[in-house]
Amino acid sequence: MGVSLVQKDIHLHKAILKQVKAYCLGSLIEERCGLIVESASGMKVVSCKNESSFPEYHFMINLNIFIENKVLYVYHSHVNCSVKPSITDKLYSDELCIPFLIYSIRDDEFGIYNNISV
Repeated sequence: MGVSLVQKDIHLHKAILKQVKAYCLGSLIEERCGLIVESASGMKVVSCKNESSFPEYHFMINLNIFIENKVLYVYHSHVNCSVKPSITDKLYSDELCIPFLIYSIRDDEFGIYNNISV
C-alpha cells in the first residue's frame, strides 16, 4: 500500500488509513464501519457502531451521525472477501453521493468505490 489513496482532491493519508485499519481489525468476524469527516483541523475518523441485524455480512450506520457531520467517506471492512464493492455498497454509495472506502481484512488492502455522483 502506498502512502495515500487519492480520489479527486482528497488525499487519505497514511495516518487516516492506519486508524481505519486498526478499527476494522478489532473484529475478524463482523464488519466494522465508520466515517471520515471534515473537521476544523482537517480529516477525522469517526468509528461507528454497526447497527445491522447481520453484521457478519452487512453494516448500517445511524443516520443521525451523517446529519451531524460533513462526511467525506463512509468506510467499512470486508471480512472474508476482496475490496470489490458489493451491489449493496454501490447502491448506498450512489444514493448517499458519498464514496466508500473499503478495507479487506482477508487481503490487507484498501479500495475506494467512486460513486456515480463523484
